[in-house]
Amino acid sequence: MNAHPAIAPFALAIRTLVSLVFLLAAYGKLRHWVPFQGIVANYRLLPDALVVPAAYLIPPAELLLGATLLFGLAFPWPELGAVALLLLFALAMGINLGRGRRHIDCGCFQSALKQTLSWTLVMRNVVLASLAGVALLSNDVPDDLLTLMNGYLAGVLLFIILQALGILWGISPAWRRTARGTAGAVS
Repeated sequence: MNAHPAIAPFALAIRTLVSLVFLLAAYGKLRHWVPFQGIVANYRLLPDALVVPAAYLIPPAELLLGATLLFGLAFPWPELGAVALLLLFALAMGINLGRGRRHIDCGCFQSALKQTLSWTLVMRNVVLASLAGVALLSNDVPDDLLTLMNGYLAGVLLFIILQALGILWGISPAWRRTARGTAGAVS
């Protein structure tokens, strides 16, 4: 696809960011496959018979999307798949938040800490899906090595920032822990 040359490194940075998100998530889910089945079940969106197959299909799908995005293969299918999967995850979180089920683990495996559902995580997925949609504007590979490296490095930097934010979002502020503790103690 021939787009403005300035879009190519930006699209490459986005692909790198989204790719690393999927690769890290797949790695975490593959390492913790049995607990991940419990997380899928805990969303209470699938019939019991589909929980285990879904838990077995999601990590390889994320791995495939991550690898094809990183290497720029099969354009535009990985970008479209990433958008669809991120929006599906956001919808699943939103449904459970709407049900008042904030306490369950998101199953994202994106940070060092377990993350319970929040609207912040829903918005994170919507923003990532939007960015992956922007990556559909160009699949051109930058012409020179410096621009190519800058595109990849920018994506890695964005990924590191997202990981730092994920850790911060996973930390429960003291005022929230105190409010929960006192709310439960009042009779």
